[in-house]
Amino acid sequence: MNDPLQHGHTTLTVTGTNLDVVQEPRVRVRYGGRESVNVCRAVNSTSICCSAPPLTAEFSPGQDSVKQADEFGFIFNNVRALLTYNSTSFVYFPNPAFEQLSVSGVLEQKPGSPIILKGRNLVPPASGGSKLNYTVLVGDVPCLITVSETQLLCEPPPLTGQHRVTIQVGGLHLSPGSVHIQSDSLLTLPAIFSIAAGGGLLFVIVILVLIAYRRKSHENDLTLKRLHMQMDNLESRVALECKEAFAELQTDINELTSDLDRAGIPHLDYRNYVMRILFPGMDDHPVLRELEVAGCGQQRVEKALKQLGQLVNNKTFVLSFIRTLELQRSFSMRDRGYVASLIMTALHNRLEFITDVLKQLLSELIAKSMESKNHPKLLLRR
Repeated sequence: MNDPLQHGHTTLTVTGTNLDVVQEPRVRVRYGGRESVNVCRAVNSTSICCSAPPLTAEFSPGQDSVKQADEFGFIFNNVRALLTYNSTSFVYFPNPAFEQLSVSGVLEQKPGSPIILKGRNLVPPASGGSKLNYTVLVGDVPCLITVSETQLLCEPPPLTGQHRVTIQVGGLHLSPGSVHIQSDSLLTLPAIFSIAAGGGLLFVIVILVLIAYRRKSHENDLTLKRLHMQMDNLESRVALECKEAFAELQTDINELTSDLDRAGIPHLDYRNYVMRILFPGMDDHPVLRELEVAGCGQQRVEKALKQLGQLVNNKTFVLSFIRTLELQRSFSMRDRGYVASLIMTALHNRLEFITDVLKQLLSELIAKSMESKNHPKLLLRR
């Protein structure tokens, strides 16, 4: 028989003969005036298995000494000779006791690191090489253990997270606390959840952007199609209008050609052409009439006009005269045009001379316009 723990419930193997004929076999123990009984089960005719009764009424982890029962025996069909079987040295070993894994009750453990369960009375002190059968569960998964006198070494299963550690031995169920096995991943669970949530949010944003882009592209395509249709319609209308205008122009040209064939090309004589260009709207200008001066001033005026004509034929005088007039603030654009028409009338017989003067004035005007950065449209108003 195996020697039990003081808490009892250790499996005892009893050998003998004709054991299978016993009805309801039981084992009994008496210690300190108290008797405890537990049931047995027949395995075959030569052996039965019994669960050792507890030595004391309550579990006392502080009892470290070996106890020997006062009486030990069996209840086999009222066979009184077996009620006290004192020929066998039947002793109770002290109950194993384990320390807490940590002060908080939860031990932080890295993956693959062994779990060390420290305690006392882990190995029976009696001689004979008796050993206790330990089972260590991490959660609901057993682990491989190595037993020494002061500790159990548990190789944890491949689990992560927090699990309760349970030690089973001889009917005892002890729990020194829980163990939290960290994950092999460099990222913690909250970080993984955060990354997953961020990835999901990014995916949703990308989907929304793609939907918005597709919708915008569709709207742009529709707008482009409308513009193409409008351009086609506009081209059609312009082509039709051009065709109609060309037909009208062709008709007008034909009518004009027929009129020219009958009456010839209309034109103005030189005098009327010059008057309309230089003095528009003036049919009776003084330059068309003879000079009339009352009294005896006729000769003086004619002489003065001849001398002025000589000065006007001088390029230096003409340029100085025009520049001086332009410096006058009261000299308006209308006055400039009128004076220019009079000078052109006086010099219409010298076109090369007046062309040279115009080129000189135009170059000065261009240089002045570039310096002052005036609007280009104002360039030729001089």
